[in-house]
Amino acid sequence: MKRVVSLLVLLTVLVLPACAWENFLEVIVGQTARGATLSPDEKTIYVGAILDRKMVAFDARTGDVIADVLLTNYNSAAWAKGGWVDERGDVFVPATGALEIYHFDSELFHIDTYYIDGFGIENCEGVVTDSHGNLYAFDRKGSGGVYKIDKNGNLDTKWGSRGWADVGFVRLGFLKDGYIYAVDNSSSTLFKVDVETGKVTRLATLASGGFAVAVDDSGKIYVAHYNDPYVAVSIYEDGKVSEISRSEFGIVSNIGGIAVTRDGSKLFLIEEQTDIGGLLLGFKK
Repeated sequence: MKRVVSLLVLLTVLVLPACAWENFLEVIVGQTARGATLSPDEKTIYVGAILDRKMVAFDARTGDVIADVLLTNYNSAAWAKGGWVDERGDVFVPATGALEIYHFDSELFHIDTYYIDGFGIENCEGVVTDSHGNLYAFDRKGSGGVYKIDKNGNLDTKWGSRGWADVGFVRLGFLKDGYIYAVDNSSSTLFKVDVETGKVTRLATLASGGFAVAVDDSGKIYVAHYNDPYVAVSIYEDGKVSEISRSEFGIVSNIGGIAVTRDGSKLFLIEEQTDIGGLLLGFKK
């Protein structure tokens, strides 16, 4: 099978040979699913079961359930739509329906709650954290963008524009090597944000429905497309964009999350809604 790869460089489009991915994992998450994030040792992957309102930890090799947590234990308005694992293995999960972010250990035992109302955030679906314990909350409504919340739970008004970086309506971003990578879901524009300053740089305009981001150690940026009928994943590298079709992955519904191993050899996608529920899918080269 061949796929078409678009290189968005000086508006030139080229066709490159395919690089097939083999499916090695398929696990039902719940009624629907969204978001995927790997533990530092890459043995565990955390996925949100939206309508079940649970964050679920799966064995990334076998798909066995390791642990889960019901977010409505902490707020009846909470939905599970994404999460982030820090370098220690702790898990951070936005409540989405409530302006709260929950901090769990690797086994999903509750450690703390961050209250993020009063900062201008309207609907937080994703979050990342840095090595200093600061949180960066993504807003998918209102003014959109990224908000920096320090480890004490306060908005860092010295960062970006009074604590905010304008990257449009963001859902699930990624932090790697001092930069946050995020896609404006409305324009499908890929941005990077300097973690130290909040400075925003535009990288590329992608196919429609750019949604969730993951980055490997080589610097390749992987973007899942939520509702583009043809493109499942875009890969940005050295100013060039390649595209992988939905048919190559065998995906027919919305893609609600993405994760990649550090060496880029394994890719995990969340198929949000099928006739059997949300799916965690694993692929390897």
